[in-house]
Amino acid sequence: AVVSTQSTGIGYNIKPSRLNADNFTAEESSVRSLAGRVELQGVSLDSLIRGEDSLGKLVQEENFRTVPSPQYPRPSSGDPGKYFRGGFITRQWGSLNGGVIDAVQIEFPMWVRDNVPLYGPKLGRAMATWIQRYYPTA
Repeated sequence: AVVSTQSTGIGYNIKPSRLNADNFTAEESSVRSLAGRVELQGVSLDSLIRGEDSLGKLVQEENFRTVPSPQYPRPSSGDPGKYFRGGFITRQWGSLNGGVIDAVQIEFPMWVRDNVPLYGPKLGRAMATWIQRYYPTA
């Protein structure tokens, strides 16, 4: 997969063309189960994927250029042609085809992977916040 040299990409199995066209559904996403649960709480799919309720927003708040997010909601607003929607794991193990297990694939630029001691805690904080928000323990 071709991955951006600048942006962190969050893949929910939604095709870039569908995100760019503002025309996507929970049924084509790897977080279909989560989307159904949060819709009952008044959180729209758009907000969950790239809006105020998204993992992208939390990663963006840690000073990473992130697609999709409120600031970069479409692959065309990030690094055009570089967005990766997710791969085998999001399609095979996410809730795309039913079930309650969701999957998200995050692609980091090389400069992030090369400096895990600096960037790891920031990304971990964003991911932990999102997980605690949407997957609380019983």
